[in-house]
Amino acid sequence: MSHVDPEQLAGLALDPTDGPVDVREHVETCPECAGLVAAFTGVRRRAGADALVPPPAELRAQVLAEVRSGDAPPAPLPVRAEPTSRRGVPLWLAGVAAALALLAGVGLGRLGTGTDEPPEAVDPPADTGTVVAATPLTALDSDAGRGEASAVKTDDTFTIRVSASELGDEPGVHEVWLINVDGERMISIGLLASGDEGEFAVPMDLIDEGYRIVDISVEPDDGDPTHSGVSIARGELA
Repeated sequence: MSHVDPEQLAGLALDPTDGPVDVREHVETCPECAGLVAAFTGVRRRAGADALVPPPAELRAQVLAEVRSGDAPPAPLPVRAEPTSRRGVPLWLAGVAAALALLAGVGLGRLGTGTDEPPEAVDPPADTGTVVAATPLTALDSDAGRGEASAVKTDDTFTIRVSASELGDEPGVHEVWLINVDGERMISIGLLASGDEGEFAVPMDLIDEGYRIVDISVEPDDGDPTHSGVSIARGELA
C-alpha cells in the first residue's frame, strides 16, 4: 500500500492499538511512516498534553443544564477535553501532522525519484588576466584622444585589448597593427568589431621583440593585405 495518511499516523501516536490492522502492519514495515509516528509521539510528549479519556456520560446533560439556567457558572469539569478533528485526532496534533507530512513528503519524493542531488558547484570567477603594459591612443596629427590599448597576460596567453573611439567615418575597415619600435616591421593582428573594441591573442614574445606600438588604420576593402598608410590612432605600450 502507499504511505499512510498523516492523520491516521497521528492517531497511532495517541493509541498504538488504534486504527485498521493494515495500517498498523504497514507502519511496522515502513521506516518512513514509523518515523512520523515517533515524531508525533515526541511532539505530544514535549507539549505536555494529557492522555485523552472518554467524557462521563452525564457531562453533556450537565453542560446543557448550566447553559439553560444562565444563573451560575458551570461547575468544574472532571476531565480535560481536547478539541478534535473530524477523525478524532486532536487539532493541535493534526496540525503538527500536516507540517511534518509536508517535510516528509519532500524527503520521500527525493528518495523515490533519486533527485536528492548535491547543489551544483559554483564556478570560480573567471581570470581576467594581469595588465602588463598599456597606452592611451591618440590621433597622429594632434593629441586628441582616441581610446586606449593594453597588453594582458592570462596563464599562457597574451592578449592585446583595444577600446577606441572617435575614429571618424572614412569608408573602410578599422585594422589593428603592432609596429616594432625599429619602425621597419609591422604585423596585422585583426579588425575592430562594431563599436571599435576588440581583443587579439598574440604570441607572448612579440612585446619582448619590440612590437609595442599599437596602430589603428583605415583599410579599404580592396583585398590588399598591406598597410594603407592611413593611420588614425596610435600609442606605444609601456
